[in-house]
Amino acid sequence: MQKKIIESLSSFDFEERKKAVEKISKLIKAGIISKYEKQYPYDNMHLHSFHSFNYKNWSPSRIIFEAYLTGLNHAGIVDFDTLEAIEETHLASTIFGVPALCGLESRVYIPSFAKKVINSPGEPGVYYINGFGFKSIPKKGSESARIYQKLHEIAEARNRSIIKKLNEYLSPVKIDYEKDVFPLTPSKNPTERHIIKAYIEKTEKINLKNSDLFWADIIKMNPVEIKRIKDEKPGDFMEKIRSVLVKSGGPGYVRPAPNTFPTIYEFIKMTEESSGIAIGNWLDGTNDGEKNPEEFLEFMISTGIRIINIIPERNWNIANPEEKKKKVANLDSFLYACKKMNIPVICGTEMNKYGQPFVDNFETPELKKHLSWFESSVKKLFLIVNSS
Repeated sequence: MQKKIIESLSSFDFEERKKAVEKISKLIKAGIISKYEKQYPYDNMHLHSFHSFNYKNWSPSRIIFEAYLTGLNHAGIVDFDTLEAIEETHLASTIFGVPALCGLESRVYIPSFAKKVINSPGEPGVYYINGFGFKSIPKKGSESARIYQKLHEIAEARNRSIIKKLNEYLSPVKIDYEKDVFPLTPSKNPTERHIIKAYIEKTEKINLKNSDLFWADIIKMNPVEIKRIKDEKPGDFMEKIRSVLVKSGGPGYVRPAPNTFPTIYEFIKMTEESSGIAIGNWLDGTNDGEKNPEEFLEFMISTGIRIINIIPERNWNIANPEEKKKKVANLDSFLYACKKMNIPVICGTEMNKYGQPFVDNFETPELKKHLSWFESSVKKLFLIVNSS
C-alpha cells in the first residue's frame, strides 16, 4: 500500500500527486513512514523533475519527499524551459518540511562571447543559465511573459527540427511529436532524452526481433554488446544513441544561430521581474569562455548575476586519471576565485542523466574541502530569495 502511494507521487495527474502528498504526510505523522537510517545532511540545489527529464521519472513531490527521507537540508527544482513545478514544489516543501526553491534552466546568447565556447560544448556564445526562487510564472501580457514564451517556442522548434532530421535518417523508424513524445512528459515540455526514448520505444514496437541489429548499424556497435547494455544499463544505451544522433556532428544536430536564444540580459530581466534571481552556471573550465575564472566571474557580476551553480560530479568523478587531474585543478582554481571574490557557489546532481546520484559525495576529498563554502552559499541564496 505504501509503495503504491509513493509511486502516485509521480503520477502525471497533478491532483493525484497532491492527494498522495497528503496521505504520505499522515503516514509520517503516524510513524508509519520514517526517514532512512543513513542520513545525508547536505544540499542539492539542482534537480530536474519529470517536467523536463528525470531518469527516475520523479515529480517535484517525489523529489522533495526523497529529500525528506534522505535528510537533505535544502533542495532545488530546476527544469528546462518551464516553471510548471512552482506550485507543487512549494506545496511539497511546506508539507514535508524541506526548504526548497523552484526555478528553470535555459540557454541564452552572450554577444561578447560570440567567438568563445562557454558551457555549451561546440556552441560559441551559447550559455546555460538558471533562474531561481520564482514565486509565480511571469504575468500574462508582460515583457517577461514574452521572453518566457520564447523559451518554449525555441525548444519546440528545435525538437521538431531534430525529429524531422532523424525521421529521414532512421527511416523506416519514425516518430510523431504529439503522439509519441508528448505522452512521455506531463507538461508537454519534452527534451532530447524524451525524443531518443521515443525512438527506442518505436523500434521495439515495429521491429522487435531486429531492433538490436538496427541500432548496431546506427551506433556502430556489436549487436550482442547492445543487448547486454540494454539489459544491464539501459541509461547508457540511451545516452550513447543521444550522443551519436543529436550532439554536434550527429545527423539530428540542430546548430543554433545567434538570434535563436534570448540574450543573457533578457533572461535576467525576466527572472528578476518574476521575483527570482539569475544563477550563472560553470561547467569545468576547459572551454575558452571559462578558462580565466576571475575574468569569467567579473563578467557575470557585470550582468547582475551574484551566485554560481556547478555540477561537481563532472569535475571529480572521472575514470581517466589525466582528465580527472585537470578538471579537479580547474574546479579548485574556480572555487578559490569565487571565495576570493565572495561569490556564493551552489551545486547539485541534476538527475537528468541515468546514474546520477541523488546526493553529491561531499565526503570525497575533492569536495570535502569546499563543503563549508557550498553550505554557506545555499544559506545566502535563501536569504536573498526570501528578502526579495
